[in-house]
Amino acid sequence: MFGKKRVETLVVGAGPCGMLAALVLADGGEDVMIVDSAPRTCTNSNATILHPETLVTLQRLGIADRVIAAGYAIHQLSIYDDLCHRQSVHLNLHPHGFPFALSIPQSELEAILEDELTQSGVHVLWNHRVSEYEPDGSSLHITADRYSDRGTGYAISHMERVIVKSIHLQAKTLIAADGYNSILRRVAGRDIQKLGEDQYFVSFEFETDRDPSHTCFLSVSKGLTTAQQPLENGIARLQFQYKGLTLPSRNREKERAFFQDKAELPDYLDETHFNQLVKERVPWNIGYVSKLRYRAAVPYEKRYLKTPRSGNVFFLGDSARSFSPLGSLSLNLGIQEAEQVAQVILQTEEDEPRIRHQRLDELGNQMVSNWKRLANLAGVTIPGDSTDPWVAKNRVRILRSLPATSETLQELARQLHISIELPKRHPALV
Repeated sequence: MFGKKRVETLVVGAGPCGMLAALVLADGGEDVMIVDSAPRTCTNSNATILHPETLVTLQRLGIADRVIAAGYAIHQLSIYDDLCHRQSVHLNLHPHGFPFALSIPQSELEAILEDELTQSGVHVLWNHRVSEYEPDGSSLHITADRYSDRGTGYAISHMERVIVKSIHLQAKTLIAADGYNSILRRVAGRDIQKLGEDQYFVSFEFETDRDPSHTCFLSVSKGLTTAQQPLENGIARLQFQYKGLTLPSRNREKERAFFQDKAELPDYLDETHFNQLVKERVPWNIGYVSKLRYRAAVPYEKRYLKTPRSGNVFFLGDSARSFSPLGSLSLNLGIQEAEQVAQVILQTEEDEPRIRHQRLDELGNQMVSNWKRLANLAGVTIPGDSTDPWVAKNRVRILRSLPATSETLQELARQLHISIELPKRHPALV
């Protein structure tokens, strides 16, 4: 594996989207390689919710049972204003697929995907960053630099990353799944477009004595959204939309250290501020909090690429577009779209490059149309006569926060007496 110089597809980025795409390709018999600039998968929970449609994707790969065993089922979501409960939606009423969403630490999900890749004979090349690529006939010539940590200094020692070796690869297709701060997007000179207003969130993971009862909680008050997600019995995560922060884009990078240094955290992530936010923003009982396990502040600049394909490169996941974290929409779209991209590549393996590019463009256009529709839910949703007026007024924030896509999102909207227009599934999976 590590001595290969030529592959059919190179996947850059070993997050859930990149690993899922590589796994689909490997299972389809494609010669695939995956590289990532980090030394390992993410180490903190970075709690996510897998939508029922995403579980169907994992089921097609034969790994849904394993993922479900590592997660916690979500059966319903309770919706609040700033004072009281307004309404609930139930995932177990959806007649197709899985009757629940799944709360799971992203670290657990990535560990499972990496192990499945290993079983398929694909090993992630960690500490490798693609620094450049250029067309070479019908393929790409790619340079990947291998990094290593080196200690420097005498009186005060510190570590820095240095290039120790460069490898040269050739691939027909490059899948750029290298995240929000995509280097490949900059190498390609691709301009990103605004998809909505920027948002900021502070998150706290904590231990509590309250039984989560397979329920997520959501509140909307004064234009700000707050959500609580159970990870398992005794552990939950609160996310507060927050104003007044200016955060660097590096805050979007996944945590790779095994311990969080509390001394380096800003004041707005301390226990005092957490208690203040709970008092002001959380209308439900979170139970007795015995410990804050993890906290973070993250910027979300909602944006997208007008065309995900650039030559033989296809941008996937957060490198192609970004949404707010509530409901884990970005990650679920990324996993579902990764399967679609991989299937198009497999289905056009024997075709000339023009046909593959045409099929990928068709898929990319549908993806962009869907992103715009999800960013403009006010324009594609219609409240009914029996819709709670407060729910109707706040329907965009509520629908964006639900752990659902496509048919399940339509079902949950129906429970709120809201109709929603969403696109049909791409023919790559029909």
